[in-house]
Amino acid sequence: MKALCSLILGGAVVLSSGCATAPQPVANASYVDLKGISDQHGNSFAFAEQMQTLIFVRDMDAKDLVDESLSNVNRQCLKVGQVVYLADISGMPSLIANFIAIPKMRDYDYPIWLDTEGDVSASLAAREDQVTLFAVSQGDFTNTEFVATETQLTEKLQALCGVN
Repeated sequence: MKALCSLILGGAVVLSSGCATAPQPVANASYVDLKGISDQHGNSFAFAEQMQTLIFVRDMDAKDLVDESLSNVNRQCLKVGQVVYLADISGMPSLIANFIAIPKMRDYDYPIWLDTEGDVSASLAAREDQVTLFAVSQGDFTNTEFVATETQLTEKLQALCGVN
């Protein structure tokens, strides 16, 4: 059953990501307002002042990079909002999101902030199959980086959060 759910979820994301238009990148020193965003447990976002790094994913391959990297990282930094993980799931069919993907995400021991409508993350820079890391200072983006490998992402997240 798990294999079937993963197959359906993966297929839905692949199909929906092909329909999305390319987002306009956010320039350095820009800001994204995460008010109104909830995590996989329905908690409202309340970490604007604590946030130092925003991890952003728009597709399944990037999500997989984050999942693999976080297994080697002290995830406490995500729980306290120092590092914020935002996933754009707006392209996913709502039935799959609500009945398969989000319930599966509830098994993770860290918050994944979900943009279900795509409004919040529409202007965030993203590259296919890569994770976008935004450095944040006093609410403003100060640097944008694209990470393509698990090793690179793990090194960067361990530098921010420590080793698991």
